[in-house]
Amino acid sequence: MVRPAWYNREVTTTAPTTPAKTTPGRRRRWPVPPSLLIGLAPLVVFAAISAWRSRPSDDYPALGQTVDSVVRALVIPEGIAAVALCLVVTALGWWRIATVDRTRTTLRWTMTAPILILVVCVVRLPLIEWTALPAHYFLLLTVGVLFVGVFEELMARGMLLVGLRRRLPEFGVWALSCVLFGLLHLLNALAGAGIGPTLIQVVFAASFGSTLYLARRLTGSLLVPVLLHAFWDFGSIGYSATADVHDQGRLAVLGLIGLFSFGVLALGVVAGGVVAWRDDRPRRLERRWRSVPPMAAFALEARGDLAAPASAR
Repeated sequence: MVRPAWYNREVTTTAPTTPAKTTPGRRRRWPVPPSLLIGLAPLVVFAAISAWRSRPSDDYPALGQTVDSVVRALVIPEGIAAVALCLVVTALGWWRIATVDRTRTTLRWTMTAPILILVVCVVRLPLIEWTALPAHYFLLLTVGVLFVGVFEELMARGMLLVGLRRRLPEFGVWALSCVLFGLLHLLNALAGAGIGPTLIQVVFAASFGSTLYLARRLTGSLLVPVLLHAFWDFGSIGYSATADVHDQGRLAVLGLIGLFSFGVLALGVVAGGVVAWRDDRPRRLERRWRSVPPMAAFALEARGDLAAPASAR
């Protein structure tokens, strides 16, 4: 049977094409076959640990404002989380399926959303007051946001996508992965963030997740979403740590950039949905034609051969 294009995106069998040579009496332990539960596990564990560590008295708005904060809140915890998740992916044997899409989307116009997000990241750099903090602050911030990018993308656009693709069509994979990534940011409310800003961040993160999904589908690699995610966080944290609240001109420019960013993210949501919906088209066609009886059945019915056994009963 000819497989549709979407079928070949991920490994869908639990056994290789040729029998593996194993020692009699010993079961082949890895790579572990993809499953929904394993794909969801890192997100659930991370949410549980974050909820356990968070305190309402935490000063979330001060995250990354000083060298000490960057080290304690980004470099150390995110570095440990990234290394731990990399070890898990290695143990599962999921590196290729979690980081590479063998089939890229051919809708090149969707590339507009990730490119415009990159433009926003570049435009925000001059708004950072580079002399307000020592040079090693920005070096540590770079390391910290890279750890964030590796961990969150490998979790949300890596393992989670692999697990969801075992149970859902691609449109469902895209939608649920974005929603879960957004809801994950509700945990910020437990760390001292306000409810209003947290809800805005949830919507923003879900929309941003669609653009990051697009980056993976366009390039076929998880590396681009990792770098784009890290670049965005660098600009956001770097500006908030050095912002002069009395500089009205700079604040006005940042506001315009923010409005433009929400427009770009809306484009990313539309483009991500279109890409995922288009991927499911062979599946929908296969279902449609599966319900159509073969032409021979119509011929037999026209001659009355199909009605004969019924009357004989």
